[in-house]
Amino acid sequence: MLLGGAALVFLLGMQPALDAAARHSVWLHCLQSALIHHLAPILLLFAVAREPASEAGFTKGGRAVRIWVVIAFGAMSGVWMLPQLHQRLMDDATLYALMKWAMAVSGLWLCRVMGRYCQRADVPLRKQWSFSLGVALPQVLVGLMLLLSPPLYPMHGHSMMHMHGVGNMSAQLDQFLGGALMCLSALLLLWVDRVMHRKPVPTINAVGPRVNGQTGVCTPG
Repeated sequence: MLLGGAALVFLLGMQPALDAAARHSVWLHCLQSALIHHLAPILLLFAVAREPASEAGFTKGGRAVRIWVVIAFGAMSGVWMLPQLHQRLMDDATLYALMKWAMAVSGLWLCRVMGRYCQRADVPLRKQWSFSLGVALPQVLVGLMLLLSPPLYPMHGHSMMHMHGVGNMSAQLDQFLGGALMCLSALLLLWVDRVMHRKPVPTINAVGPRVNGQTGVCTPG
């Protein structure tokens, strides 16, 4: 069920028809990003998370992988928001498609690392929160920047949004909704990370004490 939902969300987010509108709207691009960069990988993570990961494979090389995946995920969340790059990325359909696929790959890579790292029982709380905040905090900061700043991007394509059925929307509202979506996506990812880090509660053996028929010694079940 979750696996099918992840595939459906991913396919919806990767639709070229959505690109045509998202390239002219901050909030639609943030929505597309949330679908392929956050929601689809999260659903996939819950679908495939079964067995706790062993400590094997989490050596110094494993720590380096976690650092790089956090950097890649944060970069794909924020680089496109740089005003110096934003307009070029939005105007060029090829660059936009490449960025979209890079976001999808970085989201899947992050959730693969989360699926292995977050289920370990030997990870100290300090390291858990370092990983969680390293993933979520950059996105929250970018989202707050969008929420609190005046319009940052000369989205001359706002007039084209009506052609794609989006309707008229001011640049300020467009940017505000995009920032809200980025913050919500980051908080969702943080919540998932904390849920995955929860340690399983030890179960109490419900079998009653047993009495050895030969010795008469009572032993716990």
